[in-house]
Amino acid sequence: MKKTLLILLVAAAVFAANSVVTSGIPYNAHPQPPVEYEFYWDDGILASGWCWYTGGNYWAVQFDEEKTGGDEGWLTLYGAVAYPNYPDSTYQGCYMHTFSDQGDIDRTFLQFVIGGVFEWVAPEEPVYIPDGVFLVAWEQIGNAPACDAIGVDAEAGTHNWTGYQGSWGPTTLFGDFMIRCYWDDEDPDPGVENTTWGEIKALY
Repeated sequence: MKKTLLILLVAAAVFAANSVVTSGIPYNAHPQPPVEYEFYWDDGILASGWCWYTGGNYWAVQFDEEKTGGDEGWLTLYGAVAYPNYPDSTYQGCYMHTFSDQGDIDRTFLQFVIGGVFEWVAPEEPVYIPDGVFLVAWEQIGNAPACDAIGVDAEAGTHNWTGYQGSWGPTTLFGDFMIRCYWDDEDPDPGVENTTWGEIKALY
């Protein structure tokens, strides 16, 4: 399959990124119909992939009140798509982060196995978001081309953010970054078992 490496110069954000461009990747593993609390903006169809020249920079998707209703909740899974076989079939993986008003509140390693499909990882503990607005970000490991490229769909992305050398900003220059998460509006790991006074007395 022919892949071409393009350079995109973005004057507004003053950064440069690599694009892995394809014409018609067969995508036979479309996501299943949405399940409750699976948050995403992409259409599930891989169209291209992007990577930074240097590692340590971010691709991110913002989830907000449109998904959460502005309520508190907990992230329980991260999902992302790596462009298949770029630059080869050995995948470096990435770090998945949650950013909120409290800053960088979680960092979890995601190892890709095959590319081209959503692969998932759970944070060590559910990630608490108090106000329902957050970014889920892919931190690139390694410099291009010895890195994984994030999968992107063909639609104009309106919830994308990039983080480059400490500077963050929204961008509509790409399709939707194929980043998803699972959200729970009740604490999935409360740590304290609910009980009643009667049940406590019955222990004695």
